Parts: sequence; C-alpha cells; structure tokens
Amino acid sequence: MDSTFLKNYKESLIGPITKVTNTSIGLGVFPRVWKSAIITAIFKSGDPANVSNYRPISILPVVSKVVEKCVAEQLIAHLNNSPFTLHSMQFGFRAKHSTETANCFLLENVKSKMDKGGAVGAVFLDLRKAFDTVNHEILITKLSKFNFSPDALRWMKSYLECRTQCVRVSNELSPTRSYDVGLPQGSILGPLLFSLYINDLPSVCTGSEVQMYADDTVIYVHAKSKQQAAQELTTVMVQVTKWLSDSCLHLNVKKTVCMFFTKRATDATEADVYVSGEKLQVVSDFKYLGIILDSNLSFKKHVKKVIQITKFNLANFRFIRNCLTTEVAKLYFKSMILPHLTYCLTSWAKLAIQH
Repeated sequence: MDSTFLKNYKESLIGPITKVTNTSIGLGVFPRVWKSAIITAIFKSGDPANVSNYRPISILPVVSKVVEKCVAEQLIAHLNNSPFTLHSMQFGFRAKHSTETANCFLLENVKSKMDKGGAVGAVFLDLRKAFDTVNHEILITKLSKFNFSPDALRWMKSYLECRTQCVRVSNELSPTRSYDVGLPQGSILGPLLFSLYINDLPSVCTGSEVQMYADDTVIYVHAKSKQQAAQELTTVMVQVTKWLSDSCLHLNVKKTVCMFFTKRATDATEADVYVSGEKLQVVSDFKYLGIILDSNLSFKKHVKKVIQITKFNLANFRFIRNCLTTEVAKLYFKSMILPHLTYCLTSWAKLAIQH
C-alpha cells in the first residue's frame, strides 16, 4: 500500500487502520511485516565516490509510519506532562521548541558571556553513524527511567527487534539481512528515541553547558582566555568520550570541530582541544541548525549565503515569470525565496545589524 492509495481511500481505511493500531499498542506487538525496510542512499556532500558521504534512509511501509506517528504523539504528550521528561537543553520534540528557539538560546547565551570578556569555546559533536549504532538493550533501559508503562516498553522492544533491510540501487535490490542494533533512519520514532537515548549526556559535562537538538549537540564553556577554554573543553571531552563509549556511540573526531567566540575581530591566539590524544579542528565559522555562526557573531557569511541563494532563485524566476500566473508566482516566492530570508531570523538578525 503506497501513500497515494492511502490518501485516496482514507475514509474506507481509517477504521481498519485504527483497529490495527489499537491492537498493536494493546498487545505490545509491532507486526513483523512492518519491520522490513528498503534502504536508499542519499548523497550528503563531498566526494561522490566515498560511500561514507551518503546517508542511508529507510523506506518503510506507509501504514507502519502512521502507527509510529500515533505512538510518537503519545510519547511526546507523556514527556511533556511528566517529571520524567527530556532534558531542558534538548530543543527537539518539545512543545514550543524549534531550531529557532535553539539558535536563539545558544546565541543569546554565548553573546552574554562574550559581553563579560574572555572567550567562549564550543565543541560541535559529530557522531559516527549515530542512529546505526544505538544499542537496543541500553535504549530500553534508558526508556524505563522515563516512567513509561510496562506495556509501552514491551511495544517499543517489539518495535526494535527482528528488523530486516535490503539496499536498493537503481532498480536492483540486495539480499535481505537482519540487524539487531540501530534505529531506522527515515522512521518517525527514530529521532525521538535517539533524543531519549542521549538525554543523560549533559550529566557528565561538568563545568560546561550543553545544548542538543536531536543528535545535533554543542558543548561550550566560558573562560578568561581561549587557552583556558580549550583546556576546560579537553577535560570535559574526556568524560564525554567515556559516556559515548558506554552508550555504544562513537565520536567522529575528524568531523567534530571546535570554535572560539570572542569580541575581538582578530584573535590569532592558538588554542587546541584534544580528544583521546587527537587535536580537534579549530574553525572560524560553522553551520549549526541551518545558521552559519562565526567567531564574533557578525553573521557576515550567513547573510552573504542568504543573499546568494536569494539572487539565484530570483534569477531563475525572471526566466519563467512570463509563464506563471499570479498565484503560481506567489507560491514560488513563498517556497523558494521567503523561507531563506526568514529562517531563524529572530536568532541572528539583531546581532547581524549591530555589525
């Protein structure tokens, strides 16, 4: 059953699907037929010949995603109305939270620390195949701490176990294989379960602040100098590395970067952060949740990028405008231009104007 069929016959199907969903939740069983995924590779960036530059996405049965969405809404409602909830610095899957509120909080916090003098050092974590290495036993143990009912835990255990997948390239399918670790990328529940999986990470980051949006995590400290900030971050990363190891997660040291925020426009002072003896790359700008941050929060690179994209889309519009009705032209503006101009605007516009 594909999504088009489901939409066209939703009036006839809503009853049976509701019954199947309630039965699945009531019995604590996720049907095995819904656990078979077809993996397709989505190119991210870099060298197309390097397989690590592709993101595996699970194409799952449509009805299974409907059930997942129902369960996800119940899980989020439970978390939002329970003392056993997501960490306050987890901005994903929480009511009245978004990438915009995450960026606003981070930037206001960093800016206020910069105003006090010194430097703010930040490490942006990159986890290697994070979703693919989640240990199911550890996940269920962590979920039990959120006061979910035994029936809910039984359903989630059933959801995780006995999954199979094959890979599609063009029109060819690989042999089907089973797997007993990881969360299906492309699923509804995957990002939420991963957020719960890493929810206790801030507990080991003593002497620093942590902010998370699903698996996008930044750890930062305020110190008198860049060197002191680097030393403190190196100490924190010892505990973070141990926590990751205990959780069967692996840090991608080559893609994990360090950045120092200072009010001085040019600060050539060297400061290095080390993880397991390896030096992290120090960058002058970094794209976090769709916003390009720079070391003194001028947002010049971000504004330049927004202008570049807007000009490109306006140029394309000029080629086709004579073929468009007024309504289609408005739709083009709302979908291809306005989102780039307004995305997370409240988090960076004021600081950009100051520069």
